[in-house]
Amino acid sequence: MLTELYCDEFKDSTPCPITFSNGLNIVLGTEGATNSIGKSTFLMILDFVFGGGDYLTLSKDVKTHIGDHNFRYAFNFNGHKHCYIRGTEKPNEVLVCDNNYHPISSMPIKDYREMLAHAYGMDTIGITWRDAVSPTFRIWQRDNDKPTLPLSRHRTDTHRSGIVRLLALFDMLKPVQNVLTAEEEAKSAIDAAKTAPTIYCLNMASNKKEFEENIKRIQELEDELQAVQESFGEKLPSELTKEQAKTVAELKHAQTPLLRQRTMLNNQLNALVNNHSLASKRLSKADFEQLKEFVPELDADYLSKIEGFHTGIKKLLTKQVNEEIKTTEEKLEVVDSKLRILDEQITHITTAPNITAASAQTYHELKTEISNLQRANQNFQTKEKNRETLKQAQVVIEKSTKDILHEIEKSINDYLKKVDGSFTDEKRNPPKLNLKKIDSYSYAIADDTGTGSGYRSLLSFDLALLEHSKLPVIMEDSFLFKQIETEAVNRILAHYNTIKNKQIFIALDEADKYDNKAKEIIKNNTRLHLDHDSEALFGKEWGKKKNA
Repeated sequence: MLTELYCDEFKDSTPCPITFSNGLNIVLGTEGATNSIGKSTFLMILDFVFGGGDYLTLSKDVKTHIGDHNFRYAFNFNGHKHCYIRGTEKPNEVLVCDNNYHPISSMPIKDYREMLAHAYGMDTIGITWRDAVSPTFRIWQRDNDKPTLPLSRHRTDTHRSGIVRLLALFDMLKPVQNVLTAEEEAKSAIDAAKTAPTIYCLNMASNKKEFEENIKRIQELEDELQAVQESFGEKLPSELTKEQAKTVAELKHAQTPLLRQRTMLNNQLNALVNNHSLASKRLSKADFEQLKEFVPELDADYLSKIEGFHTGIKKLLTKQVNEEIKTTEEKLEVVDSKLRILDEQITHITTAPNITAASAQTYHELKTEISNLQRANQNFQTKEKNRETLKQAQVVIEKSTKDILHEIEKSINDYLKKVDGSFTDEKRNPPKLNLKKIDSYSYAIADDTGTGSGYRSLLSFDLALLEHSKLPVIMEDSFLFKQIETEAVNRILAHYNTIKNKQIFIALDEADKYDNKAKEIIKNNTRLHLDHDSEALFGKEWGKKKNA
């Protein structure tokens, strides 16, 4: 239980520390029910101490006027004191302290909440600590005060979430947890299937008709694929996959520039070889003498000398040509090697060497369209399977929760009939809970929609949970009590005073209007008294006009 709380920014007359006990703990306002003196804020601080976060968002005016501030507080678990500090500057960090509030270590807020769940024996019920306690911390602005929705954490909460929390508080969630999880997974899969085609461009048959049309189209495409396969000239040893056809097309395409390059290099090489042959031939004097038969005045000795000069030049050119031949042959070998590798890869994929790039591309496109249609149908079948799973899970949930919900409903309604009946001296109808199914419930007082009766029904419901479930603590703000008949509040306070094994925190005004027994209870259980101006929670009322 929470045992004490310090804050250096509280008003000067604040008890140091503010101490708490099991049972009833009251923050008391004025006889005139003065507003904005800190009653709701104090309860919000207690929620903050119990791991909540609304203090930071719903009480922002405090930080505006006070600045960042820390709360030092302690719990008693199994007879041992556990001290902590949590502040507004670093709300996601909780300091673990010794008994004198000297920090020893720190923990993230998530771990802190898990620690509280474990300490209160609620770590195995199937919901988080905050899910368990937050709905019954009924503090102004938290939007969980609608009388017909006692299981809601906030106004937009679902019936299902509230009932799941109720099952957990009665430690009855485990028997149906698996099937509830299966239902949620099926719902998520179905929701994803609805949006996936648009968001992720996922192929999916939209209905049964499209599914059947896809089957027909797949058969047509497979016939076309067979025709393309036969046009390859040889039967493939095994049917080409879409990926294989694509690879063959890519390999054929890669061969084209290499073949052109090989032709060009062969032409270059042939020209160089021919030039080399011409360059290596030398004319002798005897060759020139033979020419004299046709040209008598030819000077063979002179021409022989010129030929000798040319021979020197040819030697230099021959060396250059030889080098170019060698270089070209090396380039040609590289190209031939690449072509051989591509040929080997194609041969490895298929034994049909006469496949053209165009036919392979057609094959690839057909395989791709078939694959897309098959995937669209597979996704449709998966969606339908998830729908069937959801349907089956809902049937199982309804069967497996029917008796459990009836048992919890009866337990709460029997309590309400007795306890809420005692608050009105049996003069008014008690509220009644109807747990129709896992995702639907109602809570109301027959023939009574009055505000006071509605708030009384909330207080009664929270007491039912406090006394019949694992819920360890509740908080009730002053606005709930103001609308309820005074005599009913007298009896509610008397009932609060009988509870000694769990904690109740309430804010209350106008103590003098209650009977003597109630006044005595209020006096004995008030932990903090707030009033005007310097007696407000933080020692001032910043909502007042300066001259007021």
